[in-house]
Amino acid sequence: MAYQISRRHPGSIGKEDGGSSFVIDDSTSQLVSVAARLFSRALQSRFAQHDVSAGQWPLLLYLWEKDGLSQKQLSRRVQIEEPTTTRTLDRMERDGLVRRIRDENDRRRINVFLTERANLLRDELVPYALEVNALATHGLSEQDKAKINSLLTYMIARLD
Repeated sequence: MAYQISRRHPGSIGKEDGGSSFVIDDSTSQLVSVAARLFSRALQSRFAQHDVSAGQWPLLLYLWEKDGLSQKQLSRRVQIEEPTTTRTLDRMERDGLVRRIRDENDRRRINVFLTERANLLRDELVPYALEVNALATHGLSEQDKAKINSLLTYMIARLD
């Protein structure tokens, strides 16, 4: 089957010859992907002055919530592969944001702890994230914002 790809609804394209169409602007995965890149770019531009990357942001969030998580726990919570988590933590350790300590009870487990610098950055970085969220949802009602979050949470659970 040959798919007709278009940005907008193609009208009758694909219906006459029995083919199917894929409308880019109606693709949830494409829209979420673009939104994620734009959120990341907006956060990156704000975090740069603190030498923190948008890729480090989710790890910082979960460690601010519960310091001392294992690398495996962080990977699961952030939904990234363990090798990616390791590389990100390598950079964070190099930049003085975290320190990794082997677990006393299970030598295979490495726990990640925030440094004083990372803890101090919380009150600098969180307002940027709030600003980006406000920018992205400007003009939406609180009900619409809650609905978007609910729908995204549902989709995440379906794909997890």
